[in-house]
Amino acid sequence: MEILLFIFVLHLFGGLLIENLSSRYFANVCNFLLLIIILILSLGVTKMADWEMYRWFFKLENEQTDFVFYRLSVLFNNMHLGFIELFQFHIIVTLLINYFLVTRFTKNYFYVVLAFMVLNYVHSVNQIRYFLGFPILCLGFYYLFLNKKITLSIGLFILACLCHSALSVLLILIPLYYFIPKKKFLNLILIGSVLIIAIIFIIFRFNLAGKFNHFGDYLMEENLTSLVGGLYTAFPYILNLGFLFYLNRSILKIFPEYEDESEYIFLYKISFFSALFIPVSFIIDILGHRYVIPFHIFWCIYFLYLTKDLEHKNRTIKFLMFGVIQIVSAMFFYIFPDYVLENNHYLNELDTMITSIKYLKDIL
Repeated sequence: MEILLFIFVLHLFGGLLIENLSSRYFANVCNFLLLIIILILSLGVTKMADWEMYRWFFKLENEQTDFVFYRLSVLFNNMHLGFIELFQFHIIVTLLINYFLVTRFTKNYFYVVLAFMVLNYVHSVNQIRYFLGFPILCLGFYYLFLNKKITLSIGLFILACLCHSALSVLLILIPLYYFIPKKKFLNLILIGSVLIIAIIFIIFRFNLAGKFNHFGDYLMEENLTSLVGGLYTAFPYILNLGFLFYLNRSILKIFPEYEDESEYIFLYKISFFSALFIPVSFIIDILGHRYVIPFHIFWCIYFLYLTKDLEHKNRTIKFLMFGVIQIVSAMFFYIFPDYVLENNHYLNELDTMITSIKYLKDIL
C-alpha cells in the first residue's frame, strides 16, 4: 500500500509539473527516467504465467502461433539468440512504439504511462504478442482518423493483426467511427455491448469458439467467471470511464468549441469505444484484460486533453480526482482481492515476475 501511495504522489505532482511548466526539457527528463524504470522492471523478467508456452513456440518455431512471433522466432534462432533476447526485443519495441503513440498527443508521457503501467504491467509484460500489436493498431487508427493516411494505416492494421490475430476484433471501431456521429456514439456503444453478450451466448450455445482462432481461446468455459467476480474486475473500468463522462460534460460547458476539434472527437470515440466490451467482461474477465484496460492509455491522454485549458486551481482539483481514481483502481488490482476473492492472482503474478529479475532479487 505504501508503494501505491508513493506512486500516486509521484504521478499527481509530476504530472502537474509537466503540464504547468512550459519546459519540454523537464518533461523529457521525466519521460526518460520513466522509460529507464520500466526497462529495469521488465527486461530482466525470466518467469511469468506464459513463459514456458512462449519458449516452447520459440524453440520449435511453431507456425501455429501468430505470424510475427513465428518469423521473429526463426530470425532469432538463426542468429543463435535465445528466447530471453526475443522477449527483451518485444519489451523494447513495445515501449518505443507506445512512446511514439503517446507523444502524438501530449508531451506528458510520464503521466500517461506511469498510470498505464501500474494497472497494465502484468498484462503488458506477460502478453508480449498482444501488447506489441495493440499500439501498432492504435497508430493505425491515429493515421487513419486524424492524418487520413489510408495506405499507412492499412499497413499498420495488417502488422498489428499479424502480431496477434485477436486484435482484428478492434477494427470494428472503423465503421463505428465513420458512421456514428459523436452525439449518438456512446448510446449506440452501450446498445452494441448488449448485442455482444448475445453473440457470446450464441457462440457458447453452439460450441463455435474453435472457429475464431485467438478470440475463440478467450471463449472457453475455463475463462468464465462469476457475475460478482466479473463486476469486481470491471469496476475500475467503469470508474475511469464514468469519471471521464462526467468530466467531458462539465468541460464542454466551459469550452464548447472542443466539439469541433478532430483530436477531441478522436479521443472521445476511442476512449468510450472500450465500453463496448465492459458488459461481456462481467462473465469473461479476460475480454476486459484484452479489449478494455489496454485503452487506459487513451483514457489518460483524453483526461489531459480535457483539462489542458483549465485555470490552475480547477486543473489541480481535476488532477487530484483522477489521481484518486487511479489509486482506487490499483487497489482493486493489488489490495482488495486479499479480502474479497479466493486468490490474489494479479499480485501473485506481479511477485513472480519481479522476483524473477536477478538484479532486483537480492535488493527485494
